[in-house]
Amino acid sequence: MGTGFHFEEGMPLFTLNGQDIPVILILMAAALAAEVFLALKRDGRLGLILPGLWLVYTLVRLVIRAVYLAQTGGGWLANPWEALAIAFAVENIPTLLLLAAYGLCRLGKGWRTRRQVDKTRIEDL
Repeated sequence: MGTGFHFEEGMPLFTLNGQDIPVILILMAAALAAEVFLALKRDGRLGLILPGLWLVYTLVRLVIRAVYLAQTGGGWLANPWEALAIAFAVENIPTLLLLAAYGLCRLGKGWRTRRQVDKTRIEDL
């Protein structure tokens, strides 16, 4: 896949190939399905695994790119550190989506539990 950020001289900062779009969408749908599955487990902390892994992945890429820009100087970019920050922010969109799915699942689970407790209290009266 040639899609993504490129910090090499002579290449555009970001490219998106049309044939990569279905693959990206399928992988993101699978990640969201796995996130919902893990977030609805009894131990809700399992749902934080995927967003945490993605965050670590983007942090590692940030460090690698920062070292590359420090070595090469990044003179072909107008502001290399700004480009690095934009790349980091854009690459963390899946982290935000996974955390949103986690939050919605946990919120829904808490709401269902509270409703069940209220129902039980009413039946006990």
